[in-house]
Amino acid sequence: MNRRDAMQRVAFLMGGALSAPTMIAMLEGCKSNTATEAATSGFSFSTDYKNLVSEIAEIIIPKTSTPGAKDAGVGPFIELMLKDCYTPAQQAHFTKGLDDLEAASVKDNGKKFLESTPEQQTVLLKKFEQMANDELKQQEQSKKIVDNETGLVKDPKDPKTNDKSKKETPPVPFFKLMKELTLLGYFTSEAGAKNALAYVEVPGRYDGCVKMTPGQKVWAL
Repeated sequence: MNRRDAMQRVAFLMGGALSAPTMIAMLEGCKSNTATEAATSGFSFSTDYKNLVSEIAEIIIPKTSTPGAKDAGVGPFIELMLKDCYTPAQQAHFTKGLDDLEAASVKDNGKKFLESTPEQQTVLLKKFEQMANDELKQQEQSKKIVDNETGLVKDPKDPKTNDKSKKETPPVPFFKLMKELTLLGYFTSEAGAKNALAYVEVPGRYDGCVKMTPGQKVWAL
């Protein structure tokens, strides 16, 4: 399965939870980047941040009766996706989010994120989730164009009032992107597809209407 198909299927599986900017960034980035360009890219996480990203992903999808994000290799997947499919601006925005998370942890808890208790980590991530939601709202607000004469809000999709050449797509908020890539990496991994989803190794005939039983897992696509 190529990356384009994986993103389309996981977006469907998650009820369209992947944001449009994320899908555009990944699809366009993957189309334009060659293997050589990816190999020469200077983006990478430090060892501390590799561990930090893996731990955040594990908090989002912890190991229970099914494998967690670490078992599925989500941390390295996130680093690879950022390196191969995102612009330097988005990479820098994500790294800044990690910087801010560490700084907030030291300020609130007196220690780094990985040294904090699970309860402290959860409180901090919920705080960053709210910050991401606020950032998204600000981005939506900035898209609105107000007519100076009438005070009415113009349609940003109207070509007469929307000069795309002067606008750049804002980066996806840090924690929003962290959650999306965690889910994408997990549900397209072997561990996630075979254990967290209802996996059929060799699909049989096509059944257009299949009854769902209470508690049944979502089908792996």
